[in-house]
Amino acid sequence: MSQFVWFRRCVCLFVIAPFAWVAINGDAAVQAEEGVTRSDVRILFLGDSITAAAQYVNDIETALLLQAEGATVPEIVSLGLASETASGLSEKSHPFPRPTIHERLDRVLAAMQPDIVIACYGINDGIYQPFSEERFAAYQEGIRKLIEKSHDAGARIVLLTPPPYAGKKPANDDPREASEYDYRIPFPAYDSVMARYAEWIMTLDQQNSVRSIDIRTPMSAAREQSYGSDPIHPNAHGHRVMAKAVLAEWSKVVPEVEAIDLSTLTDDERWDKLHKLVAERRKVYDCKLLWEIGHKRPGTAPERSLNEAKAEAARIDEQIEGMLQSQSDG
Repeated sequence: MSQFVWFRRCVCLFVIAPFAWVAINGDAAVQAEEGVTRSDVRILFLGDSITAAAQYVNDIETALLLQAEGATVPEIVSLGLASETASGLSEKSHPFPRPTIHERLDRVLAAMQPDIVIACYGINDGIYQPFSEERFAAYQEGIRKLIEKSHDAGARIVLLTPPPYAGKKPANDDPREASEYDYRIPFPAYDSVMARYAEWIMTLDQQNSVRSIDIRTPMSAAREQSYGSDPIHPNAHGHRVMAKAVLAEWSKVVPEVEAIDLSTLTDDERWDKLHKLVAERRKVYDCKLLWEIGHKRPGTAPERSLNEAKAEAARIDEQIEGMLQSQSDG
């Protein structure tokens, strides 16, 4: 593998009441050292708690680093937010109103200036109740708005289908009223709702500069291995299935780039160490950006400052660079 230096654009913080506004300088003109490849392409991941967990994003980034072989690797930032929806809907019994991406989307796009947006919404958008045309319409409107705003910001957008709901349908009908279902006790056949949402997402593929990737089908096929006791949030294996599905259609994300076979890369002896570093940097830097840009979900912001997060991320970048370089020199 040729020498590789991870490139992160300069971050400048401005405060504009009532929100913290982060502006990103795309330092695309920075000169590369001899033998060093840098990318000025930024890919932004958006989504709910599954994307907030970021395991599939870390799988994707680790794979891209390992297979680079001298090619440029895009900068990847993941700003998923737990509980979030595209529809703006929320169960009455939810501990707080579910945040919607549209409350923060303008700020996120202005701050990150992404070239590509990859979004995964849906599991929360049916609010765990039986199918409803009204709720479905709210989801469709939210996704269309996400597409429009991303395009207005100059970004291409790739939509991932909602993953499956892995709960087991009981033998007898549940007697609850529809409105009584929520994330704690979802509608038993909620996966059929997600199936309709996913089917619609795939109808958008290649329409109006939108690309769609089906993660539902492979995750459903590997359902037993992809979920534990939690039927909403996939385990590490489930995230790996998601990453594999996305990388298999990576040309939809970055045109003219061939599919990437994740299974061959996880056998690389560097995988575990590199994956750990990628995850550590994401927890340090991306999590801080999420709070600096601002959102409506209750919680506690990281204590470190943005500059401290940047410094720590740079230290981790040096470790990643050194690891890849030493393997290349060897």
